[in-house]
Amino acid sequence: MTYAIMRNPRHTRVYLDAAGTMAVNELIFTARLLSGSVRDIRDAYIGGVPYVLFEKGDALTAGDVRHLSRLSFAYALFELHGKTGQANVNRNGNNAGNAIYECDTNTVEYITPIPKNHGYFIDEDISSILKYSGKTNELFTRLMLNLALAHMQPAQPIRVFDPMAGKGTTLYEALIHGLDAYGVEIDPKPAYEAFVYIKKHFELARYKHHSHTEKTGGIDAVGKKFAAVRYQVEMSRSKDEQKSGQARKFEMIAGDTRHASAFYKKDFFHAIVADLPYGVQHSAKKKPQGGGFTRNALELLREAMPGWVKLLKPGGVIALAWNLFLINRDEMVKLFAQHGLAVQEELDFSHRLDQATHRDLIIGIKKA
Repeated sequence: MTYAIMRNPRHTRVYLDAAGTMAVNELIFTARLLSGSVRDIRDAYIGGVPYVLFEKGDALTAGDVRHLSRLSFAYALFELHGKTGQANVNRNGNNAGNAIYECDTNTVEYITPIPKNHGYFIDEDISSILKYSGKTNELFTRLMLNLALAHMQPAQPIRVFDPMAGKGTTLYEALIHGLDAYGVEIDPKPAYEAFVYIKKHFELARYKHHSHTEKTGGIDAVGKKFAAVRYQVEMSRSKDEQKSGQARKFEMIAGDTRHASAFYKKDFFHAIVADLPYGVQHSAKKKPQGGGFTRNALELLREAMPGWVKLLKPGGVIALAWNLFLINRDEMVKLFAQHGLAVQEELDFSHRLDQATHRDLIIGIKKA
């Protein structure tokens, strides 16, 4: 059986020439979650419209459809009947060199639409409505989360942590997937705005929820006191969920990510997902231990990583995105290895965003 996933037009605008490669690579990782064998995953065009095609030995199950529907690039699902074309010369300049297939519409006898059924916990609009300067695109955030989940063992509830949360795009995506979402943001304004936004969204959607705010703090490694504000919201979609203990948690801490291990207990999170400062929109970040500002996230990362890894469960996954113009990949791989993280390097997810940003993605698993 040949299946086709129509790529979301917004996906192409995020990745430009690398869109096909990013979609193929995401499906390669997700395929490990599908039933039966999957082969021949490839970028393709049918009637000039971009798709990702793959072969499967048997029909898709309901669980398969759910995983495919949650792909960050998935716009529509189909089963193809007829020939699916021959490999042509690579025409899109993607960085992995995947062959591009052009399917002659005359050789495709007919297609059968497969209704998407992502089974999200809440409406996915929550992560796309909020716009702000420096925001990580929600489709890329969904990609990072999907890759982290593809490397994880099933657990309930799954707790996801973004140690550089901004206004909370990663946290909203985690809630969409029905996960508990936690974040730390050094700037108190966006941290508070994320708290206000999520409460307003729950009110408009008529979800059962209650919120709590408290001040917290401690003493850092050099004996200096620090303070932070913890914003918490617990929500459920109905009274029955609320009574049965199925509520989901959202928490944003306005504080320094280098103090993360003081805010949470050891081995608390199943996944850490973060988009590091690119040195463009996020240039005004304080240097570690004070003393001006830095465009390079590596200094901050070296200080913060020990605390992040301490919070990650053994076997937990960390997925970080960053600007290759500021930190090369070898430096990131070395840093991960120093902290007992096994880097997964099967596929290349690097892609150019603009003149100042060449983004890459690294995935590590904490050794048991």
